[in-house]
Amino acid sequence: MFRKKQNESGDLMPVPDELPPLPDLEAEDEQEAERRPLVWLWTLLAAVAVALMFVYVVALGVLGVFDGLKDRARQSLEIAQDHYDLGLTYLEDDEYELAIAEFELALRHDSSLQNAQAYLQEAKELAESEVTPTSETRQDAVRNLYVQAVAQYEAGNLDQTLAALEELHGLDAEFQQENVQTMLLTAHSQLGITALRSDRLEEAATHFEAVLEMDPDNGDAQEQLNLLDLYRVALNHWDQDWAATIQALKGLYALAPEYKDVRVRLRDAYLFHAQDYTDEGDWCRAAEQYAAAVEILPLESTVDKRDDAEILCQATAEVPTATPTRRATARATTQATAEARATATPGSSPTAAAASKPAGKGQIAFTSYDVIRQRTDIYVVNLAQGHARLLQESASQPAFSPGGKMLAFHNQDPEHLGLGVLDLGTNNYTELTDHVEDSAPTWSPELAQIAFASNKHGDRKWRIYAISPYAVRGEGEEWIYGRMPSWSPDGSQLAYHGCDVRGDSCGIWLMLAGGFDPQRLSSDLSDTTPVWSPDGRQIAFISSRAGNWELYVVDVESKKETRLTENRAADVAPVWSPDGKSLAFLSNREGAWAVYVLRVASGDVQKVIATGDNYPDPVSERLSWIP
Repeated sequence: MFRKKQNESGDLMPVPDELPPLPDLEAEDEQEAERRPLVWLWTLLAAVAVALMFVYVVALGVLGVFDGLKDRARQSLEIAQDHYDLGLTYLEDDEYELAIAEFELALRHDSSLQNAQAYLQEAKELAESEVTPTSETRQDAVRNLYVQAVAQYEAGNLDQTLAALEELHGLDAEFQQENVQTMLLTAHSQLGITALRSDRLEEAATHFEAVLEMDPDNGDAQEQLNLLDLYRVALNHWDQDWAATIQALKGLYALAPEYKDVRVRLRDAYLFHAQDYTDEGDWCRAAEQYAAAVEILPLESTVDKRDDAEILCQATAEVPTATPTRRATARATTQATAEARATATPGSSPTAAAASKPAGKGQIAFTSYDVIRQRTDIYVVNLAQGHARLLQESASQPAFSPGGKMLAFHNQDPEHLGLGVLDLGTNNYTELTDHVEDSAPTWSPELAQIAFASNKHGDRKWRIYAISPYAVRGEGEEWIYGRMPSWSPDGSQLAYHGCDVRGDSCGIWLMLAGGFDPQRLSSDLSDTTPVWSPDGRQIAFISSRAGNWELYVVDVESKKETRLTENRAADVAPVWSPDGKSLAFLSNREGAWAVYVLRVASGDVQKVIATGDNYPDPVSERLSWIP
């Protein structure tokens, strides 16, 4: 059968149902059928090869990853060890929070790290024992403490107030600072007064010192501490040294006569001191002490003891050959005692020390201070005789002229303030300057000039001046900045306490007369009050470089410094003996101020005379020694 198919011309042409096979087509099919198993084989082989290649690549990747993991693990162990070591270091340094952080990092990198867990727990426990509150918790605690302190303060519970405020201050020193300080000052002041009234003296001192630490200019606290110090000194010397006890109580009584039991204690101290003199047969001094006790509290029994002692004093003075009592042999003769009493004011005048031989030759002028009268006077002690006589009232810083015929001094008489010169032969007085600040006069060897120091100008800086000893209310010629001048024996130089132009390198300096060519001599800024040796080779001075005032000497040429005294008390106001072998000085080394003489070669020290009450400014005191 034929199907009809349209030809290009549009006519239908017959199409057979089956097409005849192409030549050789069946043969090719047979060949293809034979080749088909080989193709599948090669395909399979190729697939296997690809699979093997893939497995190889994957294996290589797995091996790389494994090696990387091994490296990372090794690095992690090293990091863990580093953190662990740091944790141990912080733990040893008590830095517990840092130690905790390091141990936790160490365990994060190596959870099996030996001992890290144990040390972590230890650090946490130590940190908890010293834990500080968080900022919010701290502020809550501060506010609660402040409320608690205010409540206790208003209730008058000052001990609890202090406890709360001190804890608050430890947490936040800036919180309500003004109010906190007000409460602290008030609490310490009131508790100090309360402790003082109950005789808890050390506790009282602690409170007053706390006030001064917060408010250094608090005058009330400073006054209370000063009074308390005097009272404690008196108690420390009680029944051990009546002279020192009386000095402390006299100062306290002058400042505050109603302070605690000072009036009764001072009276009793005078009575006990008088009894000691009575036991020694020294009726004159006993009478003085009884008289001083009467001035404090005029009890009839004390008046009777005073009168009896005065009668016996007069009797022993009239009969110097009277047999001494068992202890009188250790003291001066009754005649010397009577002479000393004749020139003394009870309770305040200088008192000669008992001595087997004179401390030297010549006369030493010194200042005696009476705290009750608030007055300084100049006395002179004759070393051969041992007793003192009054030279000038209301005066200090004596300076004999070379030859000893005149005395320059700082006049404290309200009508003659400034420097004065007294002719010891005629008793004529010259008002040399009229500024109360003028001080520390020193004579030139030829008596032509007196150098002195003053801070009379508005800037209050100390300057050294020179003036003729015959001037009247003069100003003096300004030479240089400095104070405490001392003229050299040859008149060419002055030693003084000074500094450089910048105010540094303070100490003992030298200058040529006129204020020229200043040169530093000593090595410490506290060195002051220089005084030349008679041969001009050495300068004695005082210094607090060792913690308290001691005597030193410096060689002018070599600048070698030598310490001369070593005592816990103050040694001040040195002056050379005319022969240059000794130094006189003031010291409170026995509890009361006195003149002492030091033999420079041997270091031996001998007491000469007690000078009176505590000096207001011991460092500014001066002695003067003439043949």
